[in-house]
Amino acid sequence: MDHRIAKALDWIEMQQPDSIKGIARVVWARGAWKLSSRHTAYLIRLKGNPPWGGNVRETARAASSLSQMGLVFPDVGQWLLLQKKEGSWNGNVYDTAYSLIALADMDIHDPDGCQWLLDNCGPDWEHPGTTALVILALVKQGTMQSEYHGFIEERARWLLEKRELDGGWKNIATSNIVMQSLLMTSLREELKVSMDWLMKAQNSEGFWGNRKDSIVATALSLITLALWES
Repeated sequence: MDHRIAKALDWIEMQQPDSIKGIARVVWARGAWKLSSRHTAYLIRLKGNPPWGGNVRETARAASSLSQMGLVFPDVGQWLLLQKKEGSWNGNVYDTAYSLIALADMDIHDPDGCQWLLDNCGPDWEHPGTTALVILALVKQGTMQSEYHGFIEERARWLLEKRELDGGWKNIATSNIVMQSLLMTSLREELKVSMDWLMKAQNSEGFWGNRKDSIVATALSLITLALWES
């Protein structure tokens, strides 16, 4: 393992995230590198009923992160499915994409939700981070070899066109979501310049981002690097 990655993994484990999103991202990042985290038990203790305060997006993130540790809760999967109405979660692209990702991580496939993303994709969603999340959801749901293939390929190429001259997209968080989606679509060669940009963006203390968003930015960067290494 590159010493810079090891430094980031040590740094993130020592942090004290104060939100479900932050805790989940730390657990996910460590799990992506096959490492345990002291934050895992705390995330499980926060589960409750309904899970994680009944917030769909937070529940989805938590479920995905715990699956990285080999921990799957069937009741969480069933709860997420029960929250779906008319093919989506809250009629919201983010809630729907994160829910589909979490369900896929729990080996639950939902063609109805995938179709909702395809049917509702339009100009309002034409942002790199949003588009990348849609791609991630569809790929993780196992649609690459189906009727979604052409859509995924076209959207992935669109993301590459939106890359900035330095190799990133807007900010660290968005860039990582985009890179993860492109790696999942096997566009590895096209991402070499972006991976170089990502490594150069790492702080000398081992983290990415500024002090306000460093936990999430660092976790996302570590997840991207784990995908790159695999």
